[in-house]
Amino acid sequence: MESQVVDRNIAVALEMIAEGLDTLFVAGVEPRSAVDATTMVVELERLKRRVDAAQVDLTDAIHQRCLHRADGHASAKSMIRHLAKLSPAEAAGRDKAARVCRGLPDVAAAYRTGDIGTDQVRLLGRIWANPRGRDHMAQRQQRFISDARTKRVVDFERDTRSWERIADHDGAPPATERPHRHRDVSLIQDHFDLGWKLRANGGAFDGASMREILDMYIQAEWHIDWEKAKAEHGDNACVAHLARTDAQRRFDALAQIFRDAAACPDGAVPPGYCHDVVWDAHTYMAMASRIDPTTPSQPLDPDTYRCSTLNGVPLDPNEAIVRSLTDHIRRVVVDATGVVIDLSRKARLFTGSSRHAVKLNASTCIWPGCYVPTSMCEVDHLHESDKGGTTEPANGAPLCGKHNRWKQKGFAIGRNTDGTYETRRPDGTRIE
Repeated sequence: MESQVVDRNIAVALEMIAEGLDTLFVAGVEPRSAVDATTMVVELERLKRRVDAAQVDLTDAIHQRCLHRADGHASAKSMIRHLAKLSPAEAAGRDKAARVCRGLPDVAAAYRTGDIGTDQVRLLGRIWANPRGRDHMAQRQQRFISDARTKRVVDFERDTRSWERIADHDGAPPATERPHRHRDVSLIQDHFDLGWKLRANGGAFDGASMREILDMYIQAEWHIDWEKAKAEHGDNACVAHLARTDAQRRFDALAQIFRDAAACPDGAVPPGYCHDVVWDAHTYMAMASRIDPTTPSQPLDPDTYRCSTLNGVPLDPNEAIVRSLTDHIRRVVVDATGVVIDLSRKARLFTGSSRHAVKLNASTCIWPGCYVPTSMCEVDHLHESDKGGTTEPANGAPLCGKHNRWKQKGFAIGRNTDGTYETRRPDGTRIE
């Protein structure tokens, strides 16, 4: 396809990209092995990121030179939305990405080489929209790039948003106060089919606690279905044989919580439940100093800050430090690598601290690409106990039931010196 761009250098470049894609489609996007598939996913994603970066640079160039005015468009955003047939959200995303790339040249360079993705750049663009944080962002560019390279998008967004909240010293009061203040729940019946809809709004701490309890009940409902499937189909049982869908099990789990609560005297918490709160050492000491009038108050460090549930749900540290004194809360303090350095024994109804210490090192199953929360995972030895492995947190890893069984197929899981996990195929190659 011959480009209609007047500038011949740009036209030739676009034609070469088009010819390369034509060659790829002729060859067929059909990998011959899992290794080829992994490589193709990574390389095609890198190329896509570079194309996305070129689109962002184009958006910025249109804005800087006011080229949108030639056809009567109100802005570069409205121009590209119209010409490229984009959704309002997509056009706004490109515009935000263009603004942050203009202000953060190191981030822009990493974007153009494909080292960081479009989702991460657009998130930084939304944070860049707050002028109070721009100076801090400019100084932190390399940290953003490093986190974007190594972290999953969901973890990058959570950690970056947390950094933004802590770094903006002059901003509004913590947003966590608003949902807690406006907490509400309604159970509404549809008069046509007599069905019910449950709707609730609440604060971060209570919501995270409720989610952990619900996950445990969902897991119990799943085991019920799985045992029935095994009884009927034996070793041939699979997910397709489960009697209920995921959505049905979630509702049934919620209904069981209500029934168990009604059976508990005086609304007591079901035995065995304990709410873990994970802190980095600096944040915990800083928050503890605020309730001790004899010690000077310490500022929070946005780069080391951590105050979350076992599954990685962020919590308000002010509320967490107060709750830890009164509720069924277990304090877990970790160092910079995520290794547990202090495990409180405050919760009187809990046993198996080693098991929970392992789960505190990750928010999900540590298998690459698996998002099962650790509250629903099993704990297994990295170095098998029958081969001399010890039962201690450093030799354990949280794995969902499926991936724990995959170790029997020759897959191996190890732990690096920096505390991160790595998974290898039977042939020794690493799963990215």
